[in-house]
Amino acid sequence: MNYRLGAVVCLLGGLLLLSACADAPGRYIGGAEPAAEAKGPVQSFTVHASSSGYDLTEIKVKRGDTVRIALKNTQGMHSLKIKGYNKEVRGGKSITFTADQAGSFEFSCNISCGKNHKVMKGVLIVK
Repeated sequence: MNYRLGAVVCLLGGLLLLSACADAPGRYIGGAEPAAEAKGPVQSFTVHASSSGYDLTEIKVKRGDTVRIALKNTQGMHSLKIKGYNKEVRGGKSITFTADQAGSFEFSCNISCGKNHKVMKGVLIVK
């Protein structure tokens, strides 16, 4: 009896752990990038991240453009999360999405990466 109870507890614990690792819908972090439906010209950007910040802190596109952002970590582990679009990419990966909302959207590192973490910011401008 104790053996079965232990097995059930382990199984439930494993399922809980796996569900905690699942990503939120509509957000991409890594692995195979989902295909984006191109609705306008593709604008590609490569952002290099280091412990001193991003090398590209302003990204300008037009509403309707398909945006592709690749993040390259040159020092440490970093990510780039765009607030208002609910998109995030980690180093060595890329994201593709349609810029369907006009405005200014802050992006920042979503991984606690050291003393300069708070200065890792930029802005996506969609006109």
